[in-house]
Amino acid sequence: MATVARVKFMWLSEFPKLIGKWHRELNPIKSSWQLEGLVVDNCPSFINAIQSKLMLVLEKMTSLHVRVCESLEEIFNLEGLEPMESTRVLPQLQDLGLVNLPKLRQLWNKDLQGTMCFSSLSSLTLYNCSNLSYAFTPSMARCLANLQEIEIKECGQMEEVIAEEEGQVSVVEKITFLRLCMTKLECLPNLTSFLSGKNHTLDCPRLTELTIDHCPKMRSLAWHSWMETDHGTPSLFTPQVQFSRLDSIVLSHMDNLSKIWSCCPQGTFTFKCLRKVEARNCKNLEILFPHWVATSLTQLEELQVESCGLEEIVSSASGDDSLHSIAAQFLFPELTSLVLHDMPQLRNFYPDLLTLNWPFLKELQVTHCDKLNMLSFLASMNKWARRDSQHDLSDEHFSVEKDIPILERLLLVDKDIQMIKSENFSNDTGKREALTLACFHDERTIFPSRFLLQRFHNLKSLEVFCSSFQDVFLDEGLVDEGKHLALENLRELKLSKLHNLKRVWREDYLIKKILQSIDKFEVWDCPGLTTLFPAVTFFQNLTELVVKNSSGLVHLGTALAIANLMNLTDMTIIGCERMKEVVTSNGKGEEKVISFGML
Repeated sequence: MATVARVKFMWLSEFPKLIGKWHRELNPIKSSWQLEGLVVDNCPSFINAIQSKLMLVLEKMTSLHVRVCESLEEIFNLEGLEPMESTRVLPQLQDLGLVNLPKLRQLWNKDLQGTMCFSSLSSLTLYNCSNLSYAFTPSMARCLANLQEIEIKECGQMEEVIAEEEGQVSVVEKITFLRLCMTKLECLPNLTSFLSGKNHTLDCPRLTELTIDHCPKMRSLAWHSWMETDHGTPSLFTPQVQFSRLDSIVLSHMDNLSKIWSCCPQGTFTFKCLRKVEARNCKNLEILFPHWVATSLTQLEELQVESCGLEEIVSSASGDDSLHSIAAQFLFPELTSLVLHDMPQLRNFYPDLLTLNWPFLKELQVTHCDKLNMLSFLASMNKWARRDSQHDLSDEHFSVEKDIPILERLLLVDKDIQMIKSENFSNDTGKREALTLACFHDERTIFPSRFLLQRFHNLKSLEVFCSSFQDVFLDEGLVDEGKHLALENLRELKLSKLHNLKRVWREDYLIKKILQSIDKFEVWDCPGLTTLFPAVTFFQNLTELVVKNSSGLVHLGTALAIANLMNLTDMTIIGCERMKEVVTSNGKGEEKVISFGML
């Protein structure tokens, strides 16, 4: 027992004798042990984790985790506690984590749940507690005044986080978590709301981060009979839920979600602190931002929307939104990153927009949005253009350099390049140093070497992504009439998701000159490649090589082919199942000494 007494952080499974005494003795742990952290793990016979009298001697404990206890039904057994003793229960407990408890029904006895006060608890984690239908009740919530983080994952039967107490008369009650700053709800297939009860409201004045992922039944954070609805369709946020300092919202795989905000203004219900919004795989989402919400998001910096059924990002202004019409011309003035992906029905960003000014925009990606392409989006900086409207851009005089001056990387799809060739776009794209070519899905399409030569003289970083090219660099189009070489300043090359790619380059003098300047080379998800360096490579300046998830690769190349990589300092190879060796022999019985002195 002396050995146990010196332990400050204890895993119960490491002390089998103590497990046998855990429920048989009144106090199997002495208060003199000063235990600070306890993990109750792999105790299949336990019905509860800690009995009432034992909690009284754990005054110094700050962390409690209960894991893999197949029969556990409750964490705390409070029976036998006197009212005065309840104030001494785990007064310093800050972190409570419950993991893999398949029979857990409740955290503590229902009839005593209002007598305890975990005033120091700041973090609550529930993971894979498949029998738990709720986390706590309103009276339990009052005991958690200092809770800062809630994380609940893979609790298959959970229907709500805060459930109305059974058998009690419902009264108007405001539930407040004064210090709660982060909430994550993930993989909860039966979760319908965060809060239930017709007379309850929720206020989290310091909540900054909200993540809801794979909660397919959830439609609203607060579900009660008089909640705000739009034509019978509930919204995720309602006036009964106040998150005045919310900074980040991430919503993913919410099949039942149709509205995030009500379509009508809600008085003081604002989200003026929002800086980040992500929505992914919400197929039934009808609209992202009502007009009244969008005009209030003056701090928004990051917006990412993927695989949602939207036709527009911001809805048109209604008669009630007339006061916001001027503000709309300064929509998202702090925006730095905008990503729109895989939304075939998306036609507009905002149909009523006349001008758009995003001076701080650094990242802009529009991919797999068949009715809205990148350059027509960029042209909206002056006047909105849509791909399907056959809009004439000849009078737009759009300039990437002028209208989005600090854009770090320009992304162009196949139709963007066709538009550049046919419309009146400024030639200042040549000042861009970073370019991504994406979504060239026609297998007959040839890599646009001549286009790069004509438009991107200063290119230093090139990514080729999600396309059907069989070759990336072809000799044709690499040199103009003045003998200027395309990509002669290229320093970084990344090839990603090129499923038809058979080879990166053909052995040619001009290609060699391009390769000589590259110092970073990445290949991701290119299953058609069997070797990366089929011939003697001229990557003399290559310092970093990354190869990932390219299942067809057997090796990088022969010893002779890669002998020139003498400046390589970093090499990463991951997920290449067929690769038997990194470097293969020359096949002529010759031995070649390879030196990677910098690796």
